[in-house]
Amino acid sequence: MTFKFKVRTQIIHAKSRAYYFSLAYSCKKYKVPKSILSNMKAFVFGIGGGGDILSALLPYVYYKRLGYEVKLGAVVWERYVEDPLPGPICKEDLVNFEEINDYVYKVRSNSYAIRGDLKVVPQLMRVLKVVNDYGFAICNKGGDIGMSEALNDLIDKEKFDLVIGVDAGGDVLANGGEKGLGSPLIDSISLASLVSLKVKSILGIIGAGSDGELDYEYILRRISEVAKIGGLLDSKGIDNDVANLMGEALKIVNTEASRIPFEAFHGLYGEVKIRNGTRKVYVNPVSSVMFFLDPKKLAQISGIYKIVAGSRSLDEANEKFHRYGIYTEYDFEKDLFEKFGFNSRNATYDELQRIREEGISRVKSGNVFNS
Repeated sequence: MTFKFKVRTQIIHAKSRAYYFSLAYSCKKYKVPKSILSNMKAFVFGIGGGGDILSALLPYVYYKRLGYEVKLGAVVWERYVEDPLPGPICKEDLVNFEEINDYVYKVRSNSYAIRGDLKVVPQLMRVLKVVNDYGFAICNKGGDIGMSEALNDLIDKEKFDLVIGVDAGGDVLANGGEKGLGSPLIDSISLASLVSLKVKSILGIIGAGSDGELDYEYILRRISEVAKIGGLLDSKGIDNDVANLMGEALKIVNTEASRIPFEAFHGLYGEVKIRNGTRKVYVNPVSSVMFFLDPKKLAQISGIYKIVAGSRSLDEANEKFHRYGIYTEYDFEKDLFEKFGFNSRNATYDELQRIREEGISRVKSGNVFNS
């Protein structure tokens, strides 16, 4: 039996056309011709809002090089320095978009949001300007169930064979009770949705600890724990092509966590401060490497997945964290907005620290709402 016939048979019988050839090492090991992948289509999206979309450029370039048609997307939830209004950006906020369904929207570089009286240009739209293509904005108001249903609808309509979610920093590896964890909500909803997709899904993690929440060594240990149960699928570092594209995007993209891998590729080493000095990040060459994981394997040992799975709304997902005494990024944004309104971006280091510490204490004591 020829190799070509074997490949044809595998593709016909695979539940997903991407099942056997979704990873680069498959091509390297079996010398799969690009022609076989030329009809494959991948969706790469930033799972945690903000600047994760910049890190998504690594698999974007990686899979295009393999012969995939690749489209970009992101959960559109900006940090308070860009969008002081708490919560995700959804269709009621957007201008210049096409609705795919309630929670997914086709957007272009000229798409933007109106939040209160403020015009907000999400990082996704800025990256789309650099790659000169359309992409897909994702709203997670429907919880993980709503998000997975919306993504499965997108998969059907756009004929995607593979979905890759990207997280800069690695908070998606958290269990929930870690000291320093500040943003478990968005990542956990995205992780749970990746687990429920009808096609092959992959989780890409880059910049271990680059958002300053979880420790560098802890992130690498968690990746090793996933690897022990067969969940480490591949790894790929930033190369010159990726770095050039990221560098062009960074002229207009505002991100700290996704900038760290780019800077690491160019020699940044040691401890740096981010988030108005509220977070410290350890940087070395490993920070420029993306680890590709099986989200279903991660889910088996993930505390935040177990907390949030089965949620049908953002508020329900957030409340599930409260039951474990966990203060989320959504809580922080609400507290910050309550105190500063649309001037949140001007809050000082001490004010930010005080709001976070008081919020953590309040939620741990069972008093969810600020009084």
